[in-house]
Amino acid sequence: MADCNDLFRRFLSGISMSPEQRDNLQTGRDAIREKIQSYFSEELEVKEPAFYLQGSYGLKTMIRPLGTDDYDLDDGVYLQHTSDDISTPTAETAGNWIIKAVDGHVKSMPERLKNCVRVVYAKGYHIDLPVYREIGGKVYLATLEGNRWIPSDARAFNGWFHERLEASEQMRDCIKYLKAWKDFQGCDLEGIHVTVLVGLNHVPVRDRDDESVAQTVDRMRAYLEDKRAIANPIDDDENLLAGWSDSKVRETIRNLEWFSEKASSALGLTDKGDAAREWQVLFGDRFPITCSDERKNSRASPAGPLIVIARDPKPHCADFL
Repeated sequence: MADCNDLFRRFLSGISMSPEQRDNLQTGRDAIREKIQSYFSEELEVKEPAFYLQGSYGLKTMIRPLGTDDYDLDDGVYLQHTSDDISTPTAETAGNWIIKAVDGHVKSMPERLKNCVRVVYAKGYHIDLPVYREIGGKVYLATLEGNRWIPSDARAFNGWFHERLEASEQMRDCIKYLKAWKDFQGCDLEGIHVTVLVGLNHVPVRDRDDESVAQTVDRMRAYLEDKRAIANPIDDDENLLAGWSDSKVRETIRNLEWFSEKASSALGLTDKGDAAREWQVLFGDRFPITCSDERKNSRASPAGPLIVIARDPKPHCADFL
């Protein structure tokens, strides 16, 4: 059996954010936080909001997007001055506060999306700002749909994630591998789907990321075959695949089956170069091959059921306010 763990570690380094990209996001985040704090304290004359990193940046599962230079950070804005009356302020008003606070910070206008305000930097990254408030110990998110506040708290999801992570740090790497896979293959699974599926089904294998990802995907497939849904781990009543047709779910299961077949084939090979090429069919040419035989390197592998395309990653939120 070919051990490709070192190739997976090189692949992980290649798809992970660079120090410069992380510095850009942190610098942009800090500047925006200062703008919002100043607006609330000086213009609105109310208590400044608190902030909480969320999404893939907060979980440290962010990867370099395929086919675009755009990358992002989600920074939750938690209002600290609101009352227990959910009708005041409205979700639209809260969103407008954030827009006014950051307007003029960059050349482009802040974007109003479904569940956040987006600030786009000229360097090719953006920062999403979802707005939250707390009433009676329950946290609500501002959303355009009906100009309303809906129950949602990224902090609870992060808590669930880190509890799962205690079993094995390898889980985080597995999420990044599968995000790279779904981006390369054009799979309909979104980042949140991959994160939850891996969190629920991760199989740790010490010093063997190749075996871990193969076994994890097989369990993910079995989970979807059984549930035909992905339960929100912090809200059992929410299906993260709500709105998906049965055919879309079946197609995703087939995609995972194909992954399992190719992974099993790779793990069963004795030649490391041949195994690496099997993995490259799944992950694309960002996955490294250590074989000096040019003829082998150029040999095409059989195609699977997915159309191999590079497409823009789906945004974390859309059409806010």
